[in-house]
Amino acid sequence: MKQMITFLMLWVITASLQAQDLKPIQLNKPNLKRGSTVMQALNDRKSGNEFSDRMISDQDLSDLMWAANGINRPETGKRTAASAMNKQEVALYTFTNEGVHVYDAKGHRLTPVVAGDHRKLFGERGMAPLIILMVTDLSKFDNQAAASYKEEWGAIDTGIVSQNIALFCAANGISTRPRAFMNREGIIRLLKLNEWQRPMLNHAVGFAK
Repeated sequence: MKQMITFLMLWVITASLQAQDLKPIQLNKPNLKRGSTVMQALNDRKSGNEFSDRMISDQDLSDLMWAANGINRPETGKRTAASAMNKQEVALYTFTNEGVHVYDAKGHRLTPVVAGDHRKLFGERGMAPLIILMVTDLSKFDNQAAASYKEEWGAIDTGIVSQNIALFCAANGISTRPRAFMNREGIIRLLKLNEWQRPMLNHAVGFAK
């Protein structure tokens, strides 16, 4: 029993140190004047298949996260992506070769979660320098709502965020592909998600090879 307790304590300390090694990323102010027209972006939208190793720029990353689910009305805290009853239950996690961050829309920054390259949780096919994971937290919905409705709302809201990502990338010459495939159990363990937090979709993001 003592050995088990010691092991768990060491594991917690190691995980904490890993997160501390990963730095927070304060994103640039979003550039609201870039990109093509909406109609041109719709015309250019397509799913990428192969990605180069070149990471998108700091400004690209900032603008992409804001476009995906950032705050566009600071006076109310409302987002670029609609959500059922404005519950804003979709969280965005970024996976790179350095580690995993979670997007803080209020501070427009990426907060460290865990260090290390964990992109293989999304499979070898179509590996990209950036993978954005969408996690919906169903606990944010009314407890009296039927579970089936919560699942449906979470899926719909995730789809709205996904389309924001796709249109931003299409408008700015960046390649992306939405995917449902991922190692969900491994992701839940890595991110320490609870029973209400569901990994729903992920986007591979980069430049076409």
